[in-house]
Amino acid sequence: MNRRALWGSLIGFVLVVGVLLGVNLATENHPVLGLDLQGGVSVILQPTEEVGEEDLDTVRSLIRDELESLGIAEPDVRVEGTNIVVDLPGVKDQAQALDAVDVAGIVTLRPVLVCQPGAPSPELLASLSDGQAALPTSDGTQVCVVGPPGGTGEVFSRGSASPQIDQNTGRWLVTVDLRDDGQAVWNTLASACFSGSPECPSRQLAIVLDDVVQSAPTVNQPAFSTGVEITGAFSEEEVRSLARVLNRGAFPVNVEAQRVETVSPTAGSDSLRAAIIAGIIGVSVMLLGLVLYYRRIAIIVVAGLMVWGATVFSLAAFVSQATNYALSLAGVTGIIVAIGVTIDSYIVLFERLKDEVRSGRTPRNAAPRSFQSTWRTILAADLVSVMASAILFWLSVGSVKGFALYLGLTTLADLVVCYLFTRPAVILLASKYRDGRLIGLGVTS
Repeated sequence: MNRRALWGSLIGFVLVVGVLLGVNLATENHPVLGLDLQGGVSVILQPTEEVGEEDLDTVRSLIRDELESLGIAEPDVRVEGTNIVVDLPGVKDQAQALDAVDVAGIVTLRPVLVCQPGAPSPELLASLSDGQAALPTSDGTQVCVVGPPGGTGEVFSRGSASPQIDQNTGRWLVTVDLRDDGQAVWNTLASACFSGSPECPSRQLAIVLDDVVQSAPTVNQPAFSTGVEITGAFSEEEVRSLARVLNRGAFPVNVEAQRVETVSPTAGSDSLRAAIIAGIIGVSVMLLGLVLYYRRIAIIVVAGLMVWGATVFSLAAFVSQATNYALSLAGVTGIIVAIGVTIDSYIVLFERLKDEVRSGRTPRNAAPRSFQSTWRTILAADLVSVMASAILFWLSVGSVKGFALYLGLTTLADLVVCYLFTRPAVILLASKYRDGRLIGLGVTS
C-alpha cells in the first residue's frame, strides 16, 4: 500500500473539510433553522374550489416565488393533501404573515374607457353598462372605467416579468414575455387600444388584480411578437410591485387562509438544546464504550466523528441555503440517528481487523485486508439506508421529509469519510504495530 497516497488522502481530505468549515464560520453561513427551532408563523391555505394536484403545485410555486421576492428567508411552502402549508421562520407577526402569503387573485386585462381623479360619483356608477366597472387605482388617486375583461394574466409566461432600467432614458420599466398561446389574446386587446376603438377610446389597457388597477399603460403599437415593455413614470418600488403582479397572473385558483399558528422561538430553542444534550450524552457514552473495548484504535473513531461532524455542518449549511429545506428538529433527529450508522461502520471494520489479528496476522498486514473485505459491507449497508431515506423523502410530507433528507445526506457523508479518512487512518496507524495491543487484544505471539 502506497503510504504517500494514504497520507495524501488523509491530509487532503482533512484540509478540505477544515477549509470549508472555516469559510462557513467566517462568513456566518450556517444551517438555516426551521420553524420548529427558530420560531415563526405557520399559515394553512385552502382552495376555494376543487382543484387538481397540478394546480396546487402551481400555486405553491407562485407563493414561494412571492415570499422570496419579499426577502423572507427560507420559506417552507408545501402541499399537504388539498391544503397548502406555508411556514415562515423568523416571522413574528401574524398579520405580516397573512399579508405575505396573500398572493392569490387572478390578473385580468381590461380596456380603459376613461380615468378621472377622485372617487367614482353616483352618476358615473349609474352610467355603467354590462361588463363595465369603475375601479380605484392602486394609489387611490384615480378611478378608471374599464370594459369587460379581454384576457387574464395567463397570456404572460410565468415568472418572466422583471424590472429593468431603460439605458436611453434611465427610467424604470417592466419587461414580460408572452406565452405562445397568449400572444393572440394580447394582440387582440392591443390592436383595439392602439387604434382607439370605441371599446378602448383611451388607448390604455388596464392590468387589474382583485378589482384594483395596478397599471394602465398606453398601447404604442398594434401587435407584439414575443414580449411586452411597460413604461411610465415608475419608481423602483412600483416596477418591482408590478413585476410581482404579472408573475402571479397565472394563478389557477383562489386560496384563503384557514388557520394561522404562531410557534414560539423559546420552545424551538429549548427543543434544539434538548436534542443537542441528548446527542452529546449518547455519543459520549458510546465513545467511552468503544475506547474501553477497542483501546488505542478508538482514537480514530473520535477523530473520524469530528471530521464527519464538520462535513455534515458544511453540507447542512449548503443544503439549507441552496434549497427550500431548513434544518428542523426532525432533521436533527435524522443526524443523530446517522451517528449510529457511522459508528456501525467503525465496528464492522474493527471486528474484522480483530479476527485477522486473532488468526495470526500482524495489524500492519491485517488492516488493508480488513478494509477491503468490509468496504463492500459498509457500502451496501449505507446505500440501503440512503435508498430508504430517498423513498421516505419522496413519499412523505412535512417534517418527515426533513428527517429523511438529513438521514440520507449524513449517511452519504459517512461513506465519504470512511473511504477518504478512516481507511488511510486505520492502515497508517496499524503499520506501527506488530501485536494486538492496537485493537485491544494484548500482546500476540
